[in-house]
Amino acid sequence: MVLALIATSCNKNAAPEAPGFITKTFSVTAPEGTRTELSGPTSVVWSEGDEINIIAKTSGNQYTFTIKSGAGTASAKFEGSIAETDKDETEFYALYPNVPIRIEETNDKGNRWALDLGQLVIDEAISSQQAVKEGFPVTQAYMTAVADEEGNLAFRHGAAYFKIKMPADDISSIHFQVDGGARLGGRPIYQMSDGSTFQVNGAKNYMDFTCEGGFEKDAVYYLPVLTKGSNCGNLSITFNLSTGVQAQVSTAAFAKVTLVSGRIYDLGCPPASFDPVIVADNVTIDATATSGSIAYEISNYFGTGTMTAELKEPCDWLTLGEVSEDAVYFTCSTNTGSARSASVILTYTYEGAKTVTKEIEVLQSDSSGAAATHTYAFYIDDEKNTVQTKDGEPGGTYFTVTGTSILSCSASGYFAVDSFTIKGKTYSNAKKIDGSNNISFTTSSTATTTIQFWAAKRQEDKDGIIKLQKGSSNIVNATMTLGTIYDSGIVTLEKGTEYKFNKTGEVGLFYVEVIEEL
Repeated sequence: MVLALIATSCNKNAAPEAPGFITKTFSVTAPEGTRTELSGPTSVVWSEGDEINIIAKTSGNQYTFTIKSGAGTASAKFEGSIAETDKDETEFYALYPNVPIRIEETNDKGNRWALDLGQLVIDEAISSQQAVKEGFPVTQAYMTAVADEEGNLAFRHGAAYFKIKMPADDISSIHFQVDGGARLGGRPIYQMSDGSTFQVNGAKNYMDFTCEGGFEKDAVYYLPVLTKGSNCGNLSITFNLSTGVQAQVSTAAFAKVTLVSGRIYDLGCPPASFDPVIVADNVTIDATATSGSIAYEISNYFGTGTMTAELKEPCDWLTLGEVSEDAVYFTCSTNTGSARSASVILTYTYEGAKTVTKEIEVLQSDSSGAAATHTYAFYIDDEKNTVQTKDGEPGGTYFTVTGTSILSCSASGYFAVDSFTIKGKTYSNAKKIDGSNNISFTTSSTATTTIQFWAAKRQEDKDGIIKLQKGSSNIVNATMTLGTIYDSGIVTLEKGTEYKFNKTGEVGLFYVEVIEEL
């Protein structure tokens, strides 16, 4: 992997000498190779036209230095001009690629410098990195160095690398996401003295990659990510085809892995499936209804196939009928008793004998006309386990939960109390809401849905604002008081809409209850 020329528009002092400037040369070595976990090392050499950013510690002045000799090798000479006022500086830092440090976010105590590394910054303006076949994108695979007394700069990697072999052709983008404490993207503040990432501003637990011309099947890519944070937790990889087909692979192999700069983590060729998916919702009909239909669509498949439907168990009040290209029709008897339901198995057959299935519930209201309901709950139990229930029974899957951070009540430090009582039950642990928006859910497209949740501020000297959001819009935006639990009251939500919890400051979410009126 050759470090290529990078075009930059940095506001730094240029190399040619001018009044008040002197010429300086540094001997520069690239990393000997990346330390690896599961694969062999990769070499790094310098190229003609390479530039590095040289930073004078005391003044903070930044200078562009250009390669003068050693192209094609791991050792080279870089030359540039520095201000005469920096001629007696005894400590210089170096950064590759040649991008400016962010002065407004720099903390020179402990030699910490904030770097703005192109597409490692995940924000509204930049959504993904550009991957490189059989190599890594040098504009994001940053390296730093500290000059010794002889003016030698030994570079070291600042990113870790996911090595991945593409499972299919026509993959237009890849999304990596972890649910542990690791942060894969953001604006890193780098500790120059020891090579560690001190802090990441705008930190994200995900990273997106694209590739000019698309990724190629069986080709290998090295994708750089940041290394700040604790274990990765579960790692999910989403592959997006240009046709809109999507496949996701998850692994718990990284649950206790803390990413290390300069290491390659070999993901192999993930077993991604681009099989069709049946998309359909449960159906609710009135007690007086004598017919109805189950609407469906097929995603991730653009060929032809056949849909069939059958009852999961015999049913004396519902009979399945015609299956069209977008619905399954049925007839039923009127209901003179309590609410009742029947399960229908939809089967889509494609490419000969391949099949995918989905189970759908048809629910008929009781004879009084009262609507049927489902109640979903989320909380952390006494053993710090994440619990979801549906209609009071364990095993619910309504909420999508990422991250493993659990907060314990503590009158001496956290929350200012040792427990909270919610709906007659006492809780001693809460789910920490962080910058990853780590609890989300999507409401039913057919039911009327309400939510009520309870949260608390964590520390007196930090903000405590809990937010329930639809996209970037705040549905609930509540400021909390230490020692007092916040009750959202009943909030009505839109049908078929994704919601998420966010926060400002330190916040723990204790209990969530969602009710669907079918």
